[in-house]
Amino acid sequence: MIMPQGSIGQAPSSIPVKIGARVRLAKGRLSLMLGFSSMLGFLLASPQAPPVVLLLVGGVVLLAGGAASLNSLQEWRQDRLMRRTMFRPLPQGELNPGQALRQAVLLIGCGLLLLSFVPGPLPLALGLLAVVLYNGVYTPLKAKTMLALVPGAVCGSLPVVIGWIAGGGQAGSPVLGALISLLVLWQVPHSWLVSLIYRDDVARSRMPQLLHHLSEPAMRRLLVPWVSALAATMMLFTLLPLGLNATARTVLLCAAILLALVFLLQVFLHYSLNYRTLFIFLNLIFILFILIVCAARISLPSVAGPPLGNIV
Repeated sequence: MIMPQGSIGQAPSSIPVKIGARVRLAKGRLSLMLGFSSMLGFLLASPQAPPVVLLLVGGVVLLAGGAASLNSLQEWRQDRLMRRTMFRPLPQGELNPGQALRQAVLLIGCGLLLLSFVPGPLPLALGLLAVVLYNGVYTPLKAKTMLALVPGAVCGSLPVVIGWIAGGGQAGSPVLGALISLLVLWQVPHSWLVSLIYRDDVARSRMPQLLHHLSEPAMRRLLVPWVSALAATMMLFTLLPLGLNATARTVLLCAAILLALVFLLQVFLHYSLNYRTLFIFLNLIFILFILIVCAARISLPSVAGPPLGNIV
């Protein structure tokens, strides 16, 4: 196997570390998506968008980036052995472990600091819980069992819970249950599609993977009920009193139906599937959902009625 150039212990000292390497270490795109999900939770609890929303989103993005940086440090030995991860900053020697650790501590600290300015103690406590679950439970557990997906999914749903609580939402609200379901149902096919894209890596990996126990066609079929459940949850949101106009509801409804149909049709196609295209399609639909719902809530007039956070 061709190993990447550079050494984990020898990052370039004479050349300034590129910002791009820092962003990749922090899994910038995923961290931004988690930040947007916290905004979705806040705006569903209350349609108003005070300046505290910026602290909330910024805190979640920084916290997620710090946890991802720490995760990269925890897993660099495995990362350098797999095609999917061997070009990350640590295996490539673009950054060294000390730099990664300092970045993780700085981002987590700044994220927690911003969340401490969000009203109430729960946003900060839930943010800290997310880091503990991700780096202290999920990361070490996924090397031992496939059940690590459970704490991973719980951790991935916490940003939307943080946003909901920060917006004044009630913990027992069915809307919060729908939000958590939305995030969990998105994460599972998201993770499985990554495994299918890099199935050669999975075949060589010693980490417990579902593809070690199921054939590729069986895995493909298993995606259908999960994505269908995600689409059904998206449709449920179009029935809630969110302030969506008829056009927005129609777009979301069509997107949800299209999402389910595309994955259903893949089961019956007889040519090699492009799992990367399915991965991009899944995430674009998910981002579209978040943006449309957030935009609709922000545009609500102040006299539009009680916030959803009061629905129990």
